[in-house]
Order: sequence, then structure tokens, then C-alpha cells
Amino acid sequence: MWKCKWIFLFLIPQILSAEGFQKGNLMLFGSGSYGLGMSSGSLERYTETYNFPTYLFYRDGVSPEARNFYFYALTEFNSDQVQLNSHLGEMGVQYALFKYVSIGLTGVYQSIEASNLRQLEPTFVLLAANQLQRQYPSSSYNDSLSSAELLSFLIRKDQRISSITTGNLDFGIHFLPNSVFDPYIRFGGGIGNERQSGGNVQRFFAGLGLRFHFASYFLFLEALTTNTYIVDYKAQVNAFRNRGNFEESFVSLGFGKQFSLVSTTEEPNVAPAVQTLEKTQQAESPPPGIKTFSFLANEIFEPKTTRVHVEGRAKLDALARSFTIEYPQYEILIINYVAPIPGTEEEDPLHEQFGINRSFAIFQILREKNIPAARIVNATAGSTRYELDSSERVLFELRAKP
Repeated sequence: MWKCKWIFLFLIPQILSAEGFQKGNLMLFGSGSYGLGMSSGSLERYTETYNFPTYLFYRDGVSPEARNFYFYALTEFNSDQVQLNSHLGEMGVQYALFKYVSIGLTGVYQSIEASNLRQLEPTFVLLAANQLQRQYPSSSYNDSLSSAELLSFLIRKDQRISSITTGNLDFGIHFLPNSVFDPYIRFGGGIGNERQSGGNVQRFFAGLGLRFHFASYFLFLEALTTNTYIVDYKAQVNAFRNRGNFEESFVSLGFGKQFSLVSTTEEPNVAPAVQTLEKTQQAESPPPGIKTFSFLANEIFEPKTTRVHVEGRAKLDALARSFTIEYPQYEILIINYVAPIPGTEEEDPLHEQFGINRSFAIFQILREKNIPAARIVNATAGSTRYELDSSERVLFELRAKP
């Protein structure tokens, strides 16, 4: 229980300084994707046809009924044994074009593998059957075909059948901008080359993901589906012709970092409420370069809770516009003075956590108004410059950056 609490206390500063998805930010990221085996397409169908042991059931002495049953059994066995699977590696950059929309460029490497792929070409079976027929003329040609096919059927192994690189353009729609948790959808496409056997590649994809932001970094988990087309194919000398389309679903895990390229500005129409904000000078004058805004806690929060009521949100919205337009070069320090809980010490951990939760609630509203997380500093213990009564208060210190 205590370990979980300390982990939570450690993560709070990381979450409070998280940038979130914000208009004007540039994001660099990389990810690895694992195919779920849910593949389809003409490339998979050709692989099963190429791998099917056609002559294995040609042996004489087998009734037509048994031969038909043997054929369908081999078909099912072959489709289960020969499966395509793909892995992706992706690196790219995204730019937060609008509040909810991003645009990005990525480079993708895709490797398609086939399990239990035959290593001897089907034409080898006919050549081997002719050789067996010459060596054992007493046996039938069908038996020779079946014996040669059995050899081809036994020599199988996992093999990479395609190696693809593509450059892609993608678009993202983000549902909770400026939030620690950022659910999104992403879709796009690109072109590239098939490096193993030759050919041009067209790739289309769509995905659903979730980002977790901490400081200026983020982790993301994504489920996506891709469709890869190998076009303008030129036949090669290799045994397997990997022409066609390939579809598969993936799960992707990645890591990234974002950079603030421009300072975010709010709309120029400032509400008149900014002019009526109470700017209270405290008992001791703040040092030069520091401006203060003071509120009673009940002006913002519901009593004895961390929930911001409607009037409090209106005050914070007006305050955020003032911070953005009038004081763009100031850091914002949030100070919560919380009345001591009766019967406890002022240093009680729960009392401290209550102040942290209130600061986090204010932080989220300021972030929703596009104030960068780098400008917001959290504090709950108060300041020695102020001598306040026992009332619960919220102070905002604006500190000029050096």
C-alpha cells in the first residue's frame, strides 16, 4: 500500500509537467509492431497454393473416396501449417497542425514471413519422379510422384518471403488535446520498394491508439491494420514469386518526444471578467518580477472537495486568457493553502495529497486553455512571504523568467 502511494507521489510531478498533444508541437517517435497472424490477401493464397503437396495422394491402390478425403485433409493441414506473419518497424515525425489534427511523415520497414514453406520447387518433384522411375522401373509413375512429393513435403522451414520499405504520409485525429491521456485515430498511406525480389509497393493503413504523456515524452499503444500491395512486379530467379497484396492486423508499442516550436496564443477577444479579477497585495510585498492573484478556495472548488464548480471554471478560464495575453513570459506557480484537518498534524500526508489533487485540477483547466505545461509549476506547502488566516486559499504567483 505504501509502495503504491510513493509511486503515485513520484508520478504526480511527471504528469503535471506533461505537455500533452498541443497545437504547434513537433513530435518524434519510433515504434515496433507485432503481427497478430490475422492475415489475408492474394499473397497468402499464392503461398498456400505454392506449398500444397499436389502429388502426395497420387499413390496407386487408393480408392477415389479415400483420395478425395485425403485431398481435403491435406488442404486443411496445409492452410494451418503455412501462415504468413509480418513485423513492422516505424520511425517518424508528427506536427500538431490544429488543436485536434496532426500530420506526419514516417518511414516503415516491413518483413513478411511464411511458416513451414517448402524449400524445393514444385518442378523438382517431376524431375525427381522421372529419376525414380528410371531407377525402379517396376514401380508405377504415380508411386514415384508420391515418393518425390513426400521428400519435398518433409523439407520445410520458416522463411522470409518479402522485405519492404515505404515512406508514408499520415493524418491523426486526437480526441483529448492537452491531456495526459490522448486517445487518437491515425490513417494514411505511402509508397516504397520490395527489396527481396523487386517491385514497387503501395501501403495503406489505419489505427486506433492511446498516448500517455509524461514531461515532454510519451508512450503509446496502437492497434492498426495495413494493406500492402506489391505492384510493377518483375519476375526474379528465386523460387517464390511474392507478388500480390497482403493484409494483416498489428499491435504496436512506441516511444516519443515532443518539442514546442512556437508559443501558443489564445484568441484576442479577452472576456471583461479579466478586468475584475481580484489582485490582492499580501502583507509582505512580493519581490520584483512576481505578480500574484489570490482567491478563496470556495470561489473555485466545491467545499472540502477537489472538484471545480461552474463559477470557479469561469474564473480560471478568464485567468488563463490573462496569463496567455498579458503575461506570456511568466511562469505560473500554483499554491494551495488548505485548512488543517481537525485532530491531525498540518504535515499529514493525506492533507498534502489533498492540496496536490487541487493543484492538478487547476493544472488540467489551464492546459485545456493551451497554456504550455512548461510554464506551470506546482506547489502545495505555501510560501514564507505570506501571512494568511486559516481560510483555505489558492494563490497564483507569476514569476518573470530570468
